[in-house]
Amino acid sequence: MAKLNWHPINITPRAPQDLQLRVIVYNVQDVVLSDTSFTGEKMSDIYVKGWLKGQDKKQKTDVHYRSLNGEGNFNWRYIFPFKYLPAEEVMVIKKKEHFFSLDKHEEKYPVTFVAQIWDNDIFTPDDFLGLLELNLNFMPKANKFPKSVSLDDLPDNEKGKPVPMVSLFDQKNVKDGGQCTRKETRPA
Repeated sequence: MAKLNWHPINITPRAPQDLQLRVIVYNVQDVVLSDTSFTGEKMSDIYVKGWLKGQDKKQKTDVHYRSLNGEGNFNWRYIFPFKYLPAEEVMVIKKKEHFFSLDKHEEKYPVTFVAQIWDNDIFTPDDFLGLLELNLNFMPKANKFPKSVSLDDLPDNEKGKPVPMVSLFDQKNVKDGGQCTRKETRPA
């Protein structure tokens, strides 16, 4: 009888990597001025809220009060820890389905960073001013001159403008000024 020469094969699922996304909000500019001061000047009390889609933890900057020209200076740092599966290019989150669940199950999401600009109000709900969503696996290539970044550097589906795209997980580091936009719908 011939001897079988076999070796066991490891079929355990790949373990996700523990990573951190570090975001620095230095400045914002050209923000919509949504309030009117006591003297009649247009102004906004600006803050930036950020999170990774799929995670419950949202972080926000301090408030830049009484911006009269749409600019705010923050120098604020966010740190978002997450688990990443490189083969599938997704973020893995373990959570319970409902309150009485005993075990956690895995949910997979594309790694998308969301930043929103808000106007802080005291007596009324805060006003939404702008939005930035970045898929970290497919984002516009960083501009070498961040001072010259504009909305023209973003892909435009209507005009079919090509823009070089990169993955943050291939680059390891991106220094760029992201652009927040607010799409307004106006009646015809």
